[in-house]
Amino acid sequence: MSLLLLLVAFVLSGLNAISNTSIRHLHLDNYIGLYSVGFWGMGVVLGLITLAITKHEVRKQDAAVGITMGLTGSIAMVLLLIALRTVPGFIAFPIRSCGNTTLTAIVSYLAWREHVTPRQWLGIACGVVAIYLIVPSH
Repeated sequence: MSLLLLLVAFVLSGLNAISNTSIRHLHLDNYIGLYSVGFWGMGVVLGLITLAITKHEVRKQDAAVGITMGLTGSIAMVLLLIALRTVPGFIAFPIRSCGNTTLTAIVSYLAWREHVTPRQWLGIACGVVAIYLIVPSH
């Protein structure tokens, strides 16, 4: 089941990336703010629906984590959309993904002592090399 959920998340993330790139190609750059409100507003709506369905009690710690996730995610999304004005999607999205993977592995290893195998570190290193290869040199 977890593999299926990851596959669905992969497809939805890809559709999200396509919609981000389409903003530039459809000349909708002036609507980044509206797009961000819709994107994160839908997250709030889905979160509230989930809370209502699960009857989960909201603690201060939950709210702090959620607000942090929303704030950092929305700032990252706006910066990505601004970068997509001048950087092609096939460069921007791998850089973002590689950055996410690398940072997550490092923080998980240092903060939570999660085990990262040498093969996984090698995969991350290959991703960094791949980014170096696709970014145009000036």
